[in-house]
Amino acid sequence: MKNLLAIGITGTLLYLGFRAFGLNRFNVYSVVRTLNPRITKVTLTGLSLATDISIDNPTNTSLKVSKPVVTITTGGKFAASSVPSTETFTIAPQTRSALGTIEVEVPWTSLTPYISNLVSRIPSLIGKTGQSPAALDLPMEYYYTVYVNDLFYQSSPEKIA
Repeated sequence: MKNLLAIGITGTLLYLGFRAFGLNRFNVYSVVRTLNPRITKVTLTGLSLATDISIDNPTNTSLKVSKPVVTITTGGKFAASSVPSTETFTIAPQTRSALGTIEVEVPWTSLTPYISNLVSRIPSLIGKTGQSPAALDLPMEYYYTVYVNDLFYQSSPEKIA
């Protein structure tokens, strides 16, 4: 009975190690791209930022990836995040796959420390879609969280350009 238990524990550890190794390969070799970041809407409640997401899978195995949740921070503090989704994608080996567009609603209350800088820029943003978030000239960063083969992964923060 002890041998059977030892075999079961060893098998479980090998399986979990293989899954963790697969996530590490995703982390080291994959390239997540945010394409065409843009301001899609400016309203009285806030502004909407959108970006297209694509993932390169240079490994020789397929990956099951959840739709990323993008979180925006300003000055290191939480500002807003996209709505989580149960949508998943299978990324074929050695391909690039588009995961669609992710939109984040950023309320003005999250940007109050920078409102004096924004007041002069807001009129030029109203009614114009597709402008770069760089037009805001704010210290905004983003990071994304995603499940890869049912294992959680969080990216490093990057400046919104």
